[in-house]
This record gives sequence, structure tokens and C-alpha cells, in this order.
Amino acid sequence: MKRFSLVAAAGAVALLAPLGAVASAQAAASVPFTIDEQVTLGPDGLPVLQTFTATGPLCPEGKYVDTIQATQPEPAQGPGHSGRFTLILRSVYTCDDGSGTFNALKELIVTFTGPDTATAIGPIQLLGGTGAFTDLRGHGVDTGSIDFAAGTSTGMNTGVVVRS
Repeated sequence: MKRFSLVAAAGAVALLAPLGAVASAQAAASVPFTIDEQVTLGPDGLPVLQTFTATGPLCPEGKYVDTIQATQPEPAQGPGHSGRFTLILRSVYTCDDGSGTFNALKELIVTFTGPDTATAIGPIQLLGGTGAFTDLRGHGVDTGSIDFAAGTSTGMNTGVVVRS
């Protein structure tokens, strides 16, 4: 009886092993990425030039455009919280090397830290694009700062890209 059980167990393992290999091959690999954003602001405080450099499976550099999807003031929660709001942005990054474009959705909590400065933090989702980035999926965190007096803004996005 033991001999049959061992043979049956070995046969079951032999039959199921290919299924594990298929599942592993079908699982998407996570690859880290960074996107460093640099913005030059015009006299009205609006962006006039938005450039980026990137690492990971993204193109090395290019330009991008943010489109505001929504803004929402944070509810007053006592001293120090009245200068906050949520900003939802759709970003389209265009690669200088011609490999394509990729899209992001950001939900940032913006906090005014002085009369001419603010910081922002929130999640970023990478959501496809064109060319080499049609199947791009990823997520991470966006942190940034803005200095209206200097006419500059920077952002650092870090996370992982998942390709299926």
C-alpha cells in the first residue's frame, strides 16, 4: 500500500510541475522605476517647460504635460491644515528617443509651506501609452516641491512597473 501511495504522489507531482512553471512564466515581473521631473514656471505660476529623466524600463528622458482632472480642498482640521488641497493630475510623458509615450494618474496632497512654496505627495499609477509602452502598468509614490518665487518645481516618482 505504501508503495502505491509513493508512486501516486510522485506521479501527481510530475503532472503538476508543468503547471507551476506555466504560472511562473505568466506572472508579471516587477521592475523598479524613477521619474525625476523638472518644471520651469512662467510669471503667472503656470508651467512653461516640463522635462523628465527616468530609469528602469522607461525611456531615459523627454517632456511631459500635466492636465488637472480635479481639485478638492481639504476639510479644515485645526491650525496648519487650511493650506492643503488634493490635486488629481493626468500626465503624458513623451520620450525624446521616439520610443513612445506613457500615461500616469497622480493624486497629490498639496500643502503650502510658505507664502511662495508648497510640497506635494501622493500615489502615481502608470497606465499604458503608445509605442513601447502600450502594455505599461505600474504604481508608486510622487513627492515634489514648488517654489513660485524661483519659478521652479521638481518631482520625484519612484515605484515599480509590472509588464504582463
